[in-house]
Amino acid sequence: MQLFDRIGKTVSITQYGKDFVSYARDVVSAIARASAFASSDSELSGTVRVGTLNSLLTASFSNIVPLYHERFPHVQISLHAGNIASITEMLVKNELDIIYTLDEQIFDTQFVKVFEAQEDVVIVTNTENPLSARDDVHLADLVSHPFILMNHGNPYRDQFDRELARQDLSVEPFLELESDTLALKLIRENPEYLSVLPRYTAKMSIHKGNLAIIPVADCQMSQWRQVLYHRNKVITPQIQGMLDVILEVAKKPF
Repeated sequence: MQLFDRIGKTVSITQYGKDFVSYARDVVSAIARASAFASSDSELSGTVRVGTLNSLLTASFSNIVPLYHERFPHVQISLHAGNIASITEMLVKNELDIIYTLDEQIFDTQFVKVFEAQEDVVIVTNTENPLSARDDVHLADLVSHPFILMNHGNPYRDQFDRELARQDLSVEPFLELESDTLALKLIRENPEYLSVLPRYTAKMSIHKGNLAIIPVADCQMSQWRQVLYHRNKVITPQIQGMLDVILEVAKKPF
């Protein structure tokens, strides 16, 4: 059975090779589990690499990291915060083991999705802004207000742009940035500012009475939190442990 074609200087995988990949992955995964069989989680070492968005890094990983470290104290955690395109590319290149993301629902046969949950994306402002007390707001009413938006490529920024375009509207933000944490701080300190964020990002500030969701009648947005790994990835006990912890935290309400 020939797994590779070698023609001149070019080597390509044959169909036999493609069919064999899943069997090889299962064997390697079984060997990894067998090697770890005699070791408890607390004795395992190595590195687990996780990619995520800034919003989820802030909202979830302060719970995920201590819980994982408690179970796997000798495993190093490497966290990479980036946009959807960059962390997905890193997953495909085997530069990450897992991604925990917020995006449109991802349907791609090269990935295994182990969790998803729908999340509201909302327009927020300071509670001192008169818009926060209105119940008859439409998207067209907001376009002249000062917006802080995430950079292009951010999933909820891009969804907001699509919604604006659908209504033949546009917004020119006075500030674009990567950090939703900074956006929240600026809105808390400047009542006239608006931003578009996942509800979970703004929830604590809303609870404290600093921020309010503007109830925009003609703009309902949502994205999906999703946990994925590459289908060809060998799932070691360390990676499985991280998946278990992420799912444990992800299934709890923010």
